[in-house]
Amino acid sequence: MNANFPRPKPVAALGPPIHGRDLLLVIAVGLGVFWAASTLLQAVAAGATEPGARINYLIGYYGAWAFAWLAAIWIVLVRRRGTTFSDIGYTVPEPKWAARGVLAGFIALPAAFILYMLLRPVLGTQSSTDLRAYFGGDAFNGIHAVTILLYAGFLVPIAEELLFRGLLFRWLRQRLDFWPAALIGAAVFGIAHQRADQMVIAGLLGLPLAWLTEKSRSLAPAILMHQTYNSLTLMVTFAAVWFQPEAQS
Repeated sequence: MNANFPRPKPVAALGPPIHGRDLLLVIAVGLGVFWAASTLLQAVAAGATEPGARINYLIGYYGAWAFAWLAAIWIVLVRRRGTTFSDIGYTVPEPKWAARGVLAGFIALPAAFILYMLLRPVLGTQSSTDLRAYFGGDAFNGIHAVTILLYAGFLVPIAEELLFRGLLFRWLRQRLDFWPAALIGAAVFGIAHQRADQMVIAGLLGLPLAWLTEKSRSLAPAILMHQTYNSLTLMVTFAAVWFQPEAQS
């Protein structure tokens, strides 16, 4: 007797197979490189006394984070496996998908701000006064702002999208349907941001980033969304640092 069981939905390959051992090796190498770089940064920053030392450390931190993952992907996949960046989705998309990526970044900013304001009383997140103190007050200048935009607004999104959508989501997607893969990938992306409010916001942002990757068959729209969102967030932060009046004592 033959039973008519429903067939499972076909899983989109999203390019050449990603092996679990390679993904784990990329994570191990990336974390190792980042740990070494951040340890060196901390050793250098420990003896620094100038007013801009904290912001210089932050710039170095962003640079180390981006470099660690780009280096890990290059060492494990490009150098060792002969994989190209286009194999993991770093390709030129159709213009309409590039535009949708940028538009999604603009839409994500007010949505994330509303969510941040809802989370702030619950989680006790930073205020603009805290940001002013963190950026070193008058020591924070235009060169710092441009450098942070270059690293955190441009390079970090490339590195993170190659890792989280190009490798992790792609590996999950080759084994699962879209929503389970997107949800797991977004959760890991959120956890990687460490601070509670950023974990929630980044986790939710991981869903449209995965959707853009799935529909466009390219990482570029997700990278553009990520870059747009990060850059706008940084510029709003800089405006708060520079233009908000000093708190009255």
